[in-house]
Amino acid sequence: MWNTPVVGAYLLWSFTKAYRTYHPEGEAPVGILHFIAYALLTDQRLTKRISGNRPNLQSYVRGFQEKGEVDLLVGVHQEVISRRANAMDAIDIAVARGLLVWDVDSGRIYARESLPRAKKGRAMSEYARKLGKKAEILGQWFSQHDALTVASYLKVVL
Repeated sequence: MWNTPVVGAYLLWSFTKAYRTYHPEGEAPVGILHFIAYALLTDQRLTKRISGNRPNLQSYVRGFQEKGEVDLLVGVHQEVISRRANAMDAIDIAVARGLLVWDVDSGRIYARESLPRAKKGRAMSEYARKLGKKAEILGQWFSQHDALTVASYLKVVL
């Protein structure tokens, strides 16, 4: 379910909104960060360590080292590549629905302030809501670093 573009659109909206909220200057994230975030948020092995109990991205990375799962961390680059078409579909849906706005001049993606009200019978599942909270945490963590630093921590080659 979490690999559908509609859920991905919601996750990227949550990520983007949190990123801008927590960024020291209120900046929106650059587009490339959405592809990295999407890969982390749609792989259950990578998502399970995203938690409010961890204070930052460095702690998230350290968690893989402590558990002897560095191979998962090294595989993030491949996850970004293999999921980029799905991430682009999710971004396209979010832009088409007005959840995100991609500023082509700056390369930054901005989030709408709030979600439109769900129609009767179309409420979001509890699972999607929980992933949305993880997307917010990830947005907060990413907002404290530039794109190159995020990529470096997560072993992603830009």
